[in-house]
Amino acid sequence: MSPRRSNPPSPLTFTPAGLLANASEHKMSLVDQLCAMVLQQIQSPEVTPGMRMPSVRQLSDSCEVSRDTVSRAYDKLVAHGHLESRPGSGFYVRTGGKPRRARATTPLGAAAEAGVKIKTQLDASSLRHRMLQSQHPWLSQTGSGLLPDAWLGEADLGATLRSLGRSNQRGLMGYGDPQGYLPLRQQLQLKLGEMGIDASAGQIVLTNGATEALHLMVMSYLRTPGERVLVEDPGPFLLSERLMVSGLDFAYVPREHDGPNIEVLRKLCEQHRPTMFFCSTVLHNPTSGQMSAHKAFEVLRLADEFNFTIVEDDTYCDLMPATPSSQLVRMATLDQLRRVIYIGSFSKTLAAGLRVGYLAASADRIEWIMAHKIASHIAGSSLTERTVYRLLSQGGYRHHCAQLRSRLDELRLPLVNQLRACGLEVARAPQAGMYVWARLPGKANAAAIANRLLEQGHLLAPEQLFSRRSNSQSHMRFNVGHSLDSPALFALAELLG
Repeated sequence: MSPRRSNPPSPLTFTPAGLLANASEHKMSLVDQLCAMVLQQIQSPEVTPGMRMPSVRQLSDSCEVSRDTVSRAYDKLVAHGHLESRPGSGFYVRTGGKPRRARATTPLGAAAEAGVKIKTQLDASSLRHRMLQSQHPWLSQTGSGLLPDAWLGEADLGATLRSLGRSNQRGLMGYGDPQGYLPLRQQLQLKLGEMGIDASAGQIVLTNGATEALHLMVMSYLRTPGERVLVEDPGPFLLSERLMVSGLDFAYVPREHDGPNIEVLRKLCEQHRPTMFFCSTVLHNPTSGQMSAHKAFEVLRLADEFNFTIVEDDTYCDLMPATPSSQLVRMATLDQLRRVIYIGSFSKTLAAGLRVGYLAASADRIEWIMAHKIASHIAGSSLTERTVYRLLSQGGYRHHCAQLRSRLDELRLPLVNQLRACGLEVARAPQAGMYVWARLPGKANAAAIANRLLEQGHLLAPEQLFSRRSNSQSHMRFNVGHSLDSPALFALAELLG
């Protein structure tokens, strides 16, 4: 009988003495002291990638510090790529090695109470512009594209801006890096790596929100009036407007609950030989749907066959819960940026006013895109890029996004039930995201009803904002954060009744 093997002792040893040693060298917060001690240990030769770290409770007991301190330290180490978090399992030494480093490149309420009647004839264009007026005093904003201000961590943003004000301002005196603040691009490299997208910091360009990223696509690749591109229908209204003002000719691919209609997509490819297809795989706007794996593969196969580029808009990615890769598909992950250009943004989760987005693409595409960005913008905003970097690198962003998802989860099903009680049909209740896509009963016209309610001070988002198909007139998009028990729903129910 062979002797029983015993597990080798862990090389990781954490004690309060280690914290005191770090504190004696530098004036550091307790969180930073703990980070330094953990980092020193996991960089020793005895520690192998994938090794499990002590639990938050175990490390808290060993070092005689609070669990909150340990949790914040672990989050910071995750943000910097030293550890990885596995939901339900714990924290582990990062298995992918150190991240590659790239060289730096050169209330309508007040008006209503005062008896002021708002007279606005709603058409798709004017309503799109009104939806971007976040400071307008609406009585309710069920059609808004933003989360409530109170959810977005104003205190953290203020503290970050004050911290930046106390730091060395020399980096703000001249033009910033045209490609974007390098430390933030390195943070995004880690972020994309967690999604399975292997992109160096040199393959990432920071933009003035996702809208500028779409603008760069048009400038760089779609400069011929009448050139044909494909978009999903329904889809984001700012995308359609940007393509229209550029004089481009675009065709609509019907969006189904699990992605684009592949049969229609193939026919349009055969007929028009498009240059680009703009689409979304995760938390599609306005339906909050996900693209299935088989449809993602079909879209990529058609891109190879007809030689077009896929622009994957993942603006809402951080509102998607951590999900096993087998249940969540991104075409940039499958394609590794060969035919896909990936676009993301922080406007929905941090603050729309910060205007920081990004795109990731292959190295040869980045070179071409940068030529057009420099010609039109020179560089981005160093202040906003540094602000977002601080918010991400301090480790609290993960918890902030988890809190946003938790708040949305609490409100989503009650909102779906309330919409159904008002007579609306919700064919597929979304499992995540900030929108619910609902159909009005009978032959009700969403735009006409939205116009009636707009006169009462309620901002709604009818289907005509997102779809150009004449037979699509009865749906509305409801913002989960603004809609539950909203006065707009009571007004809508009364109007429908």
